[in-house]
Amino acid sequence: MSLRNLRVPLRLLAVLGGAVLLSACGEYGGRSDPASGGGPGGPRGSVQVKNCGELFTQRVQPRLDFCRSCHVPGGVADVADGKRFQLAEDESRDAELLKQSWLALGGNGNGKSRILRMASGTDTRTHSGGKPWPVGSDAYREMDALLQGYDTPAACALGNLGAISDLPLLGGPRGGGAWSNFCKDKPDGAVLPPDPRTLVVPGVNQGKAVAFNAYWKSCDNGVPRPKTCGEMREQSELGRFVGHGQGEPGTPFAFAGGNDNPDGIPAEKYNELWKSAWGLDARPDNFDALVAERYGSPLSPVRNPYPLPGEDPNQTDGGSGQLPMVFSQIRKADGTWTGKIGQKVCIFCHNGQLGTEADGPGMGPQLGGAGSIGDFAVASSDFSKAEGLAGFGTNTALSLVTISTNRGSGAIDFFQLAFILFSNGDPALLLNDKIVLSQAIGNIKSPPWWNLAYRPQKFHGAVLPTDSSRIDLAAYYDLVKSLSGGADEALGWMDAHSGPFQTWAETLASPRYPGPVNTALAEQGAILFHSKDLWGDGLDNPVPRPDQGNGSCAGCHGAYSPRYTHDPAYLDTPELAGIAAYTIPTSIAGTDPVYADAMQSLRNADGSVSPAILNQAVVSCGLGNAGHTEDNTPIYLAPPLWGIWAAAPYFHNGSVPNIWGVLDPDSERPNIWKRRSAPARADQEGRVVMGYDTNLQRAYDSDKLGWKYDEIPCGATGSQPYIACNPLNPEAPSPVQALLGEIYKLIGLTWNLPRPEGLLMTQQNIENRKVFNTNLYSQGNQGHAFTAVLTDQERRAIIEYLKTL
Repeated sequence: MSLRNLRVPLRLLAVLGGAVLLSACGEYGGRSDPASGGGPGGPRGSVQVKNCGELFTQRVQPRLDFCRSCHVPGGVADVADGKRFQLAEDESRDAELLKQSWLALGGNGNGKSRILRMASGTDTRTHSGGKPWPVGSDAYREMDALLQGYDTPAACALGNLGAISDLPLLGGPRGGGAWSNFCKDKPDGAVLPPDPRTLVVPGVNQGKAVAFNAYWKSCDNGVPRPKTCGEMREQSELGRFVGHGQGEPGTPFAFAGGNDNPDGIPAEKYNELWKSAWGLDARPDNFDALVAERYGSPLSPVRNPYPLPGEDPNQTDGGSGQLPMVFSQIRKADGTWTGKIGQKVCIFCHNGQLGTEADGPGMGPQLGGAGSIGDFAVASSDFSKAEGLAGFGTNTALSLVTISTNRGSGAIDFFQLAFILFSNGDPALLLNDKIVLSQAIGNIKSPPWWNLAYRPQKFHGAVLPTDSSRIDLAAYYDLVKSLSGGADEALGWMDAHSGPFQTWAETLASPRYPGPVNTALAEQGAILFHSKDLWGDGLDNPVPRPDQGNGSCAGCHGAYSPRYTHDPAYLDTPELAGIAAYTIPTSIAGTDPVYADAMQSLRNADGSVSPAILNQAVVSCGLGNAGHTEDNTPIYLAPPLWGIWAAAPYFHNGSVPNIWGVLDPDSERPNIWKRRSAPARADQEGRVVMGYDTNLQRAYDSDKLGWKYDEIPCGATGSQPYIACNPLNPEAPSPVQALLGEIYKLIGLTWNLPRPEGLLMTQQNIENRKVFNTNLYSQGNQGHAFTAVLTDQERRAIIEYLKTL
């Protein structure tokens, strides 16, 4: 069924000309899924055009649906200039209204109507709908003939014309990785096509609407990339086992890799967390659920057992308890249960919860997302308390080193500390001044794994090539083995598993938005997202313009709409759909610069990089764009936007609670705020720690696209005046924070020193970790100011479109 039938009366913008028609390659008109074979009726056959009536009905009117997305009463183009080109929901009025618009815009003044000039990009004003009738295209020639025919009817007699093939504004692959999408209905022997990211090389998309400058680099990984669907499935299963193996023999754990005897907390101690760490007077009857809430990790959707008090795990198939996804009982290769519980620490940052299965397909616990709900610092502190001094090990070490000051974020790319951990005790690496005296990275939020297949380079700052797989398993590196002469064995395990892990992560698809979508509004958003030049004439954007791309959202974040991904003005090939590979300097991004500056602090003044960094095992494939910028310019990498609706809060540091705040720098950017917690059971309220509320009906803001929050004034709980904030100037850091910031810039490792509240971890300390304070080092919420030129109507349309990705 054509999505045209789903239209609602409210139609939004595309500023004059809107996306008035289709593009040179004929992707105009229809609103069906591309898998259905095009728009209403499929491809249109060739026709004989002998007069203006035939030209209009057979060639022009089929394309007017694109204009109708915005140029209707109440639509985004229902503004001063746009009112002079208006259509209606009633298609029977198209001929009448088109001619009225032609007259209102001065007919064929200066030889060509403004309807044509605006839509072809040849007018004196920028058209928010882009160039749907590029000069030289069939669309341009045929509309020109019709408009000229209003004066000279003979101009309409164009004779035999070829077929028009329609492509929709909405739809597309929706992430998941090109290989996994290809193999869905293929046998194991099917040969994989080239990875589209390998097409992102110097010269690709030169001069196109979508900009690429962060190029692909193939790395000599221990396990070569798969060549067939069968190899992809085999590697993916091994990768899933590494990342998400739970209750399976030989499951790898944090900083232990494939060690046969990884560190873990005894089940007896785990069963007493309520007493040793939580301060309760009896074991709660919902203990498992409270563990999940306190540490921010959903209960595993598969059986993930541990023994309850008095149970022998080897007599009860692991036990009767159920662990959260981030924990698993250690099990020997022969299947024997050990009764010890280990951490799979990556899951704290790369998983999450989106409602429940009752909310729709794909809802519930998330694998590989940007959950921003976990708190590994609290878990490590609690485990350390439970184990006592006799249990000094991984948990105690993690509780002593500050990696995170907030729930849901942390120094995930803590390269300075990582380089020391991966030095294997080599003094030349360990004591290098570019590591010790470099700037602290501070807090960031993890990019979702479900977008990995659309990134040629990794991390928020294009720090390493995406194909550099060792870094993916850095948290599984066996530190004890590496420091006791077994570095080769530890690296050997990483090399045997990191490639398959990457293959698995690249198969992940983001969850579909489960709520209703206003199709008409989303179509307007698709046009604006791909076409609106934020630096266009009359907008007076104060932010410097990127040096490539068309100035739209797609210019940096990639193209997603089939209408545009098949347009050669946007991409060299449709295979590049959804790929984001463009870095911009912080002078344009404007977001908190700490992370980008920290990356450049690892380089020498002349731009070179110390061998102490390049010789690290996890930097086995060189550096990404961050290691090669001119004049050591700090940069950020624009991320792909598949599943962006599910990745709140936003920016690389998670400082903005919703997409509306991203698109409107003057609103929804609270100074100190707290995402809402799940409600506790009535008899436990105030006595237990609850995690962030992930109930979609109760806690998600579908209009602004993000989780609901409460703004906190300076001086309220968790924001001590003159320490955490400045009551005299709420938008400036306190003197204490300003001083600490300078120290963190000079000696980055000082950021990792223990903090008093981190050592105590009282219930109030834990609740305070839910507070996001933009005055703190690395947590500023500035930036993305170039979107201030959007109107609220345009923001609503773009947000509606983002729901479809």
